[in-house]
Amino acid sequence: MISIIRSGLAGVSQEIAVISNNIANANSIGFKKSMASFNDVYTEQVGLRPGVNSGLGIGLTDPRRMHSQGSLKETGDALDLGIVGSGMFLLDTRETTGVVTYSRAGSFTVNAEGFIVNSENIALLDKSQNPIKLPFNVSVDGRAPQKLTNVKVEPDGKIKASYGTSEFLTIGQVALARFSNETRLKSIGIGNFVETPESGAATIGNPKELGFGLIQGGSLENSNTEISNELVRLIRAQQAFNGNAKMLEAENKATDRLMG
Repeated sequence: MISIIRSGLAGVSQEIAVISNNIANANSIGFKKSMASFNDVYTEQVGLRPGVNSGLGIGLTDPRRMHSQGSLKETGDALDLGIVGSGMFLLDTRETTGVVTYSRAGSFTVNAEGFIVNSENIALLDKSQNPIKLPFNVSVDGRAPQKLTNVKVEPDGKIKASYGTSEFLTIGQVALARFSNETRLKSIGIGNFVETPESGAATIGNPKELGFGLIQGGSLENSNTEISNELVRLIRAQQAFNGNAKMLEAENKATDRLMG
């Protein structure tokens, strides 16, 4: 009996940790909440009642990541990019991790070298997995080079910039990646993921292509965590923990009396 109660305590402790992480990242751009997951453990009482299963508590499994769409908030910054629908941005972490990283966090800027990067100075990639560069100066129609004056990103991911005139030039296109089972992506930080055998290999395309979402420029995707729901779940988990703790205390006292 004690082992069954302990499995319950371990399970509820994991659930509290997962919920607490969701709440802590409720304001993190592109964060995807998780759900604690368990399975029931049974054993067959062969000698006593053949064919009857007896519960042995719960077994812990990896938390399930929920990749549902978060709400979008407008920022007005041209390189803040929100995804509406399916897809994740490609980030060039190959030099540090050996693989491309995927994320829904779309807060980008231009670094000193002209590359479009996130807050960690990681470059955004196009469909060919090349870093996207935004020139600071361009010669238009053979005239002297003009400085960058404006930039915008279209719903299909095309990045357009103007240089001293009202004419916009296409200088690159944001790519998106999707997976056959995105819930099995491996998290390597807040909002950042790498593919696994279970998630399947990335299918890469441009926004608005078949199966991919579109880009909403000047917006960011909020976390899909709903604080009110998480607080309800946290209260319920804490009550379950307290109940299991009282049962364990009672079981220990009963065992002590029997052995006393």
